[in-house]
Amino acid sequence: MQPGMISSISEWEPLVEELSQYAKVILYNRAGCGKSERGTKTRNLNENAKDLHTLIHKLELNDPILIGHSYGGLIVQYFAIHYPNIARSLILVDSTSVDAHLLDEVEIEGGDETSTRAWIQKCKEYATLSKEHLQVEMEGWIETLKKKLPLQTHNEISEHMSNPYMFEILGEELEHDPFYMKELKVQLDGFPDLPTIVIGRDPEVSIKQMLEHEGLEIREAEEIERIWQSLIQEQTNLNSQTEYMLARGSSHDIHKEKPKQILNLACSLLDMTY
Repeated sequence: MQPGMISSISEWEPLVEELSQYAKVILYNRAGCGKSERGTKTRNLNENAKDLHTLIHKLELNDPILIGHSYGGLIVQYFAIHYPNIARSLILVDSTSVDAHLLDEVEIEGGDETSTRAWIQKCKEYATLSKEHLQVEMEGWIETLKKKLPLQTHNEISEHMSNPYMFEILGEELEHDPFYMKELKVQLDGFPDLPTIVIGRDPEVSIKQMLEHEGLEIREAEEIERIWQSLIQEQTNLNSQTEYMLARGSSHDIHKEKPKQILNLACSLLDMTY
């Protein structure tokens, strides 16, 4: 399992607890996040895929099912292209697309604080803050996460979200990944033909969330969601064995809001494996 760009592994623990009854589950924070060291190289999609390959090799895993959420799903796509014949099957959970840059083209009144450019600047700023200062800065986000997660994960969530080194990593990835996304787009015709499930969020729920929590106008939210949904649908063409599933009633955080759906799909792939 590869969490999204800023997600803590604690967000996945309830799902992992259930899924581990049926299979060995490996859940990890990529380099620079959580307690994972950042390493010596500039962080990007290529390095993240290399790390996943090294992890699978070191643990001597055979025919793993790879589950990637959001940015983690983009890593899984990149991995599948560059390291074919390793994964048995894939689950892409509302995965970032190689054409995610199209989202930045939506005109947002007053400026878009969630654009790639804005996030790069924000990450550079956060990387310079002390842990204590960053915890204050991220307080609203941390409290929102805590409301959706078990009490025993709250300390880890606070630690994860107030780590300035993580934001340094995020800034590097956001700056350098466009090159590798362009590379990946050209290579997608060679995507391995293995069982792949694409799970997409519920557009109505996502639009509602953007209106309530991001302060967007209805026109802006609908256009962003239209683009996101079209990019998700494009992923259903990765190979001849790709299936699409709608996470009805869920926003982008499907692993927290509809974990049973991921669990059931993972178990269906386990049945195919054995």
